[in-house]
Amino acid sequence: MSIRRENGHGVVPRRRNGKQPACEPCRKAKISCDHSLPVCDRCKRRKTSAKCVYLSAPMTRRPPTAESNTSREHEQTAGILSTPTPTPTPSIVSTHDHLLSPDSRPTEPGRIQSGGFFGPTNFSAVFEENRDNIGNDIQISNDSGALPSYDSLQTHNFLMLPGNAFGGSPRIQLGIKILQKLPDKRTCDHLLKWFLGRMGECSSYTPRLISAQIAHSLWSQWGKEFKEPRRLDDMERISTHLCRNSEHHLQEAEDYQPWLDSITGPNMRWESMGLIFAALCQSILSLSERDAFFTTQPGQRKDRKHFALELKDCIQACVTLSNYMDYINTVMVGLLTQNLIIATVIMGDASLIVWRQIGDLVSMSTALGLHRQPDNDGPVTFLSECKRRLFTIIFNVDKSSAHLTGRPPALSYRYTRFRFPLDIDEEVFAQGPEALRNAAEKLDANGWNQEGRMTNATYIRAHGYLTIITDEILELSLTGNISDTRITDLLARLQETYDSFPYYTHYRPNDVYSPLISDSVLWRLIGLRLTYLEQRLTLERLAHKSLLLSGQSMVSCALEMLQLTVLFWVQRDRFVEHHHDYDWMLMCWGVPSSGVLCVEILKQMKSPHESTIKLPTSEIVQNLSLLVGFFEWIKPSAGNYLLCRRMSKLVKRILDQILNHRVGGRVNSQGQGQEGERNGIGLVEDGNDGLGGENGNGNVDVGMMRVDDLDGMGDDVGVFGNLDWLNELDWSRGPWMNLDGLT
Repeated sequence: MSIRRENGHGVVPRRRNGKQPACEPCRKAKISCDHSLPVCDRCKRRKTSAKCVYLSAPMTRRPPTAESNTSREHEQTAGILSTPTPTPTPSIVSTHDHLLSPDSRPTEPGRIQSGGFFGPTNFSAVFEENRDNIGNDIQISNDSGALPSYDSLQTHNFLMLPGNAFGGSPRIQLGIKILQKLPDKRTCDHLLKWFLGRMGECSSYTPRLISAQIAHSLWSQWGKEFKEPRRLDDMERISTHLCRNSEHHLQEAEDYQPWLDSITGPNMRWESMGLIFAALCQSILSLSERDAFFTTQPGQRKDRKHFALELKDCIQACVTLSNYMDYINTVMVGLLTQNLIIATVIMGDASLIVWRQIGDLVSMSTALGLHRQPDNDGPVTFLSECKRRLFTIIFNVDKSSAHLTGRPPALSYRYTRFRFPLDIDEEVFAQGPEALRNAAEKLDANGWNQEGRMTNATYIRAHGYLTIITDEILELSLTGNISDTRITDLLARLQETYDSFPYYTHYRPNDVYSPLISDSVLWRLIGLRLTYLEQRLTLERLAHKSLLLSGQSMVSCALEMLQLTVLFWVQRDRFVEHHHDYDWMLMCWGVPSSGVLCVEILKQMKSPHESTIKLPTSEIVQNLSLLVGFFEWIKPSAGNYLLCRRMSKLVKRILDQILNHRVGGRVNSQGQGQEGERNGIGLVEDGNDGLGGENGNGNVDVGMMRVDDLDGMGDDVGVFGNLDWLNELDWSRGPWMNLDGLT
């Protein structure tokens, strides 16, 4: 029912939220409407008077009719985050006056619940390409559940509303909502302390201390106004001040303190507020869902994901207000970067929302000129280093997302000219320009620190070098122009690049138990090694498909990658602040590596005499079993939760095939001797024959022997000797005993 037929007056009745509704053509085009009756001015100018109607509840799904089936899908809007707080309006009478929230809105007919197109390098490509061996019921998509409903700040897009004066300005009203969402000082201090102390491994382009310094400036200037309960007129005054500052272009100083002064104190801007909310949101996401901190929070903030969504919404609103004058600066691009990373955690890496945000981020970074670093080696300054780090992070995010989804990257190394950031610890920035220049002079000729420290700058810099090669790998994989020469060249360059990194960036197996390696450094070491293996595995798969390599090195690469991935889970008590990244790790590293190993095992089961690849089957099965536990450990609140559940079921099914095949081989070969039993298994155990042979490490590989295999053996149990020695063990001792001397 249209409002024009309901009401014969010349004023459009207001909606439940107090706003005047737009006519249908203006609403669908997302442009401002002057709400005139019977026809708005815009429709008059466009000569579409017949279509100019005002619906009382345009977002409501109506009963299906023959005429409306086609148009119903087009009229429903799925992007509204929640229902605005209703205010009774007697002018409009409707049986469904509310907007649809994610929890209540129906699924549109024909809506594709998927993350979109996935190309040849995507995380599940190995499984997709081998459906004949695995099965055809593979479903790889990002059908994430609806996000919790809450009062979204973005429901009201102020750019669509009339009025430019500050009095009653929608900008000021949106700013008030943001300021009201800011947690109290005690909560902010607690979260920022956690951010400074435990979030050292976050790839940030500026020192982490900046967020705390901005928050300190905020509380120093307006601490009285932010005390609970907060007065509306105080929030309006602060919002007006921030809006006025954000209307002026930010003149960024080259040195740290002048730069900080330009965005704090009386110069506080909405970009500054966004950095505070980003730090708070990252801290919330890094906490456990059952952390005692959440019991101290009011209302729905006791729920970790709801709290994070609230803060994420505030970040997006700060971006919206900062963009009002169409200005751009380094702080804004940095805020967009943090907003994107938070979005991947909450919504999942395969989300189309995330993919669109990557496009926005790349557009803003190139508009600022971050992709064209100066040719000359000028003086090292705080701002120049920040720009280098920021673009390196953006370039890496773009390539990682493109590799994960198999889609074309938004940036190309062929059209960029950027310098890698110097390996300078972020703490030096706050010590002044002289300290920064001295630190730069102490670096080696290649820009690495000579103190043997694996810092955040080291991590970003190393990833920058690898990302250049990643771009070339994507160019090779996604275009289909694959040549043996190109693959060989990229494999050699990838190895050469990784080997050229300083010794303190290389992971060694004994680093896990070294008291000299901190948890944060161990995290970086393993992460860098896995990034290298991820790119190598892509090239190894291409080489195997092209028959350039036999596939043995591909299996070795995949196995190491799988072992390091599950190591993060085994050692999870050391990386508590990174638990929210674990679902991303599984997508990037766990799924591709397990896919290669599963496919090769199933191939040998199907045709045991055709493959020349030697598979350490027992080791693979053990790590796949750990991987299943890793998949199932992921919490439902994780952005990639549903993907992890699907992959868990798939790997479980493959493990069942492997183990059932081994058992079936034993049953079928009874009476045919030990040789027949080996052939029934159909798998090669490190080139050794039968169970109990030695693997490549010289250790006894007992394969998948069952307890009932020992029945009837009496005292002669082959390589194990007499089992009476088990009675002599001290079972109270720890797991590090050497059993070799007890046999």
